[in-house]
Amino acid sequence: MTSKPSPLALLCIGLLALTGAGCNETTAPSEPALSSNPKSIVFAFQKQKDPRSIADTAKKVSLLLSKELGLPIEVMVPASYGASVQALVSNKAQVAYLSSIPFILAKKEAPVQPLLVEERADKTFYNSVFVVAKDAPYKSLSDLKGKRMMFTSPTSTSGYVMAYSRLVDDGLLAPAQNPAEFFGDVNFAGGYDRALLSVLNGQADVCAVSDYTIEGPKADIYLTPEQRKKLRVLTRTPGVPTHLIAIRSDLPTDLIIKMKNALLKLSEDHPELLADVYGAAHFREIEETVHIASAVKALKNTGLAEKNLVK
Repeated sequence: MTSKPSPLALLCIGLLALTGAGCNETTAPSEPALSSNPKSIVFAFQKQKDPRSIADTAKKVSLLLSKELGLPIEVMVPASYGASVQALVSNKAQVAYLSSIPFILAKKEAPVQPLLVEERADKTFYNSVFVVAKDAPYKSLSDLKGKRMMFTSPTSTSGYVMAYSRLVDDGLLAPAQNPAEFFGDVNFAGGYDRALLSVLNGQADVCAVSDYTIEGPKADIYLTPEQRKKLRVLTRTPGVPTHLIAIRSDLPTDLIIKMKNALLKLSEDHPELLADVYGAAHFREIEETVHIASAVKALKNTGLAEKNLVK
């Protein structure tokens, strides 16, 4: 087993390394749009698996939004969670579909606000789940001591921060203690599908992902039914905020309102498109502090909120 850096170092290193590599974009301008008078809007869609897998659907969404707004909407599908943050912070994207931790990180560095949040089964929260092989002997989190852990990404809400926080809540780790001091090995897969496959292929004993990747109507986006039958949920951590649409607040107010209305119309007229992107078909307005409260608590619980993370 190799020596492990601290959890905070892992998050910082992950963000800097990933954002430093840039973004894999389907279409993106060479220069950032001017927020004061944009001639086009770049919409970043946070990856969930292979970025190419959501690019086509994201493009369809952008075309419908462009029609409603009367303004070109260009699509960006960054290759990492950290790159989504960096795109919004650097103004290479003005709107982004993000999970709560990337939003919190972006808000530390740029004028951004939540526009709308996902609604899943009439709720704006879901579960983070620890997943193991179906025939694995583990019955509780305590049984995982010394085992191989595969988190999703250093900036994944359900795939890292909430899961890490759960270990602290259960007393398996002290606040801010390195997860590697409980597990025998800790790695990051880079996506939900890769995290699940690592357990399926015997490369890890357990992974942390969102519940909708392993069960529910859109689980086929990540694994086949045959693959999922070989896995099981060991335990659930509730209260993970759903994805949100973040927008730069230095855009013209009338444009922000038009974008919100266009997205709400899209969720009513074409819910299947949104469902194809991340599995949720509807949006809802909700107060920012209420929506991200559990994620903020988890960051503090794990000691991951003590440093300026986005450069």
